[in-house]
Amino acid sequence: MIIGAALLVGATVVILGACVLLILAVVAVRARRHSRTQRDEMLLSPLRPPLITVASGEDDDGAAAEQLTWATGVSRTVLDRNIVEMLTKIRGVPAEQLVHVLEVHGAVDAAVAQMSSRSTVKRARAAQLLGLARAGHTVPLLVEALGDEAVEVRNSAAYALGLIGDPAAAGPVLAAIGAPERGLPAATAAEALQSMGVGISEVLRDGMADPNARTRMVAAHLSGERSFTRGLPELRGLLDADPDLTVRETSASAIGRLGRSEDVGILVRHTVPSEPLALRRACVIALGDLGEAEAIPALAVLLDDSDPRLAELAATALLSMGPDGRDALAGHENDPAVRSARLLASLQKASA
Repeated sequence: MIIGAALLVGATVVILGACVLLILAVVAVRARRHSRTQRDEMLLSPLRPPLITVASGEDDDGAAAEQLTWATGVSRTVLDRNIVEMLTKIRGVPAEQLVHVLEVHGAVDAAVAQMSSRSTVKRARAAQLLGLARAGHTVPLLVEALGDEAVEVRNSAAYALGLIGDPAAAGPVLAAIGAPERGLPAATAAEALQSMGVGISEVLRDGMADPNARTRMVAAHLSGERSFTRGLPELRGLLDADPDLTVRETSASAIGRLGRSEDVGILVRHTVPSEPLALRRACVIALGDLGEAEAIPALAVLLDDSDPRLAELAATALLSMGPDGRDALAGHENDPAVRSARLLASLQKASA
């Protein structure tokens, strides 16, 4: 009993000692961080006025930017770090002036060198800096980084390529989505591709034939978002026959955004009960987006569908089609789906 009590006391002392050491470590880290922040503020203090002048767009003669290029040593390092942070928020001439300061300081060249660093953090930060600096000559290097072993670096490379906006990188970014084991998240790729202009339309058409379903989905989604009508034949093919349901739903949505009256038939064809419910709903929404009167009879039939949500979507689509669409609701005024659709439409109109 005495031995057990002694062990308990000993364990308690050890735990309390560990807690004290942990508290001391946290205090030390915070103190160190505070000290570093104070040091950085002191070093940046004489440079802050010209930095604010440039960032606010008031450096008409370039004198303030020139003054910033004179920074040396640790002050230059602190300044460059602040410039990189500012570049995430400003655009135009002020951004160009700040990028010039980074170039004079050698920060862009240093970032190029750090892309081959053994540190994941350094590679990721270097990629981000190259993007923020709109360093177009580094596109091949950033494309190579899309295959980096670390997802943080791959994401940063895609982010940088999106900022640079060179359509030549669209193919590699789209292909990186389906890379085995080192794939790029679909959302990251889509965001980067959004910034690359109309020059990516053919890349997206090719992407809709990619073996990887996520790649096809992103290509279909962006074709609709960017109104690339040249991709309509591929979108129709995906809606009809793609083995992946999400790809089919995405294609239906894209057709709704940029399709024509001739696309009513293919969308209606996939609203039948034998199709997956999610796809049926996507096609009904697409018919509403398309807004073609030819879809009214098919949508009217769907008001009696066994799925309440599908019936509500059909009613919503009809309400958006003008007098003819509203006339098709005759006899269904008291249906829960129609009442819900009318209520939603009135709320949307009130908040517009």
